[in-house]
Amino acid sequence: MRSRVVLLAIATAVSLAACGSTVSPEARRAAQSGSEGLGGTEAAVGDAAGDAATGTDLTGAAGRAASGGTSAGGTARAQATIPGSVGGGSAVKGPIEIGIVRTGVSNAAAFGASVGNTITEASINDAIVAAMNEQGGLAGRRIVPVYDDTDTASSSWDADFEAACAKFTQDHKVVAVLGYVFDHVDAFEGCLAKRGIPHLSTTFNVPDTEVLNQYPTLFALATPRIERRSIAKIDGALATGVITKASKLGIVIDGCPGTKRAWNNKTKPYMESKGLTVVSTFEVGCARGSGDVGAEAGRAGNLVLQFRTAGVDTVAVMSVSESGPILILANAAEPQGWRPKYVVSSLASGSILAGQIPNEQAANVHGYGWLPVMDVPPDRWPAVPPAGQRCLKLAASKGLKLTAPADFAFALNICEALFVYEAALKATGGRTDGAAITAAVEALGANHPGAMTLDGRLTFGRDRHDAPSSARYFAWDRGCTCFTYRPHTFTIN
Repeated sequence: MRSRVVLLAIATAVSLAACGSTVSPEARRAAQSGSEGLGGTEAAVGDAAGDAATGTDLTGAAGRAASGGTSAGGTARAQATIPGSVGGGSAVKGPIEIGIVRTGVSNAAAFGASVGNTITEASINDAIVAAMNEQGGLAGRRIVPVYDDTDTASSSWDADFEAACAKFTQDHKVVAVLGYVFDHVDAFEGCLAKRGIPHLSTTFNVPDTEVLNQYPTLFALATPRIERRSIAKIDGALATGVITKASKLGIVIDGCPGTKRAWNNKTKPYMESKGLTVVSTFEVGCARGSGDVGAEAGRAGNLVLQFRTAGVDTVAVMSVSESGPILILANAAEPQGWRPKYVVSSLASGSILAGQIPNEQAANVHGYGWLPVMDVPPDRWPAVPPAGQRCLKLAASKGLKLTAPADFAFALNICEALFVYEAALKATGGRTDGAAITAAVEALGANHPGAMTLDGRLTFGRDRHDAPSSARYFAWDRGCTCFTYRPHTFTIN
């Protein structure tokens, strides 16, 4: 028997702990109006050799056929040499418009969630952009930010993202979209890919290989695709003894793009090959707006009842978002005295989840994460990689004092995308067309140090547009009543 409950929007509200904002729409508009001095509506200056990113369609059959290559899932992906790259031709100069999506989570409080940021996302984005411009911009090109605002409280996320793409591609001519978006929206990604606009995304909602292959200019900088992160959780849990062949597993999946395909074709067979026993599977819905949450969230008790009846002792969340299911499950399970183990990843937002679920439940959460800012509180981070230190210095140079996990994550999310794009621009000599940037990012391989991933480890390639490559075990520490990292580190295959 399968039950449905829409938890994704709630999951978003909490997992955005590092990437959302609790300020009101009025406050956000005020913040926006105050940022015009950073560039506002100034038009980008494209180079005569095709700098505008809007003329290249990399999604069609012609673009795929021209590539001559295939992705990890066997679907042809557009490839390109790097015209105007270092070693040939003069560098391209002039300001460039960069699209940045800001996220509001004004419905978080309704579900008992709190982001906990002390500085708004808008203020941090403005400061990082201004600081980089003071230091020469991106590979000598001044950044002109074009902001668009979305909110998890909206009744139609699809409509919001369609409006964002219209703003970026019609009202403006952005050459790239950088940073966090709270949801994977096919219409948004398709709109960008059709115009050859790179999207260097730090979203958590990363679908499977087949979905990603449809968008050759999309790079997931902060989260592995769902097959990779699901198997990484299983490997980590087996290696640390959290899961054994005696475990009775309850699996939470969702109806979002690629999730069930990844479960049926990759994760489930992998678990069977390890001799693991799944006694129950619960499917949550894929929310497309805040109304889905209001209609379905009250059915969380169905999940607890189904798993308890099946004898589940370990819950593994194999969905595009994890903190929402854990938030609801843990708070519903504790009054009933049910305390299963939970197997999660960075998507559970351990640094924020602590304090929002009962400690007795938190003690059973076992995570295998690649994002320190999401996994553990700032004072428990491992050494911040050089790129991360650079980011924090940029923020400090504009007088910002980052304190909450969400503050740091706002900064590191935008920096991660800016720094990867900067490296690509240097490789292309300043050229911004989508084919050139795509090829340049792929060519970074394992040589580009990340700002926010564990140990700064990122790996790119023709078949690797989801970059995180290293994870570490984290678990509850009763001493600090927080999650802390443990010694076990492993590669995300």
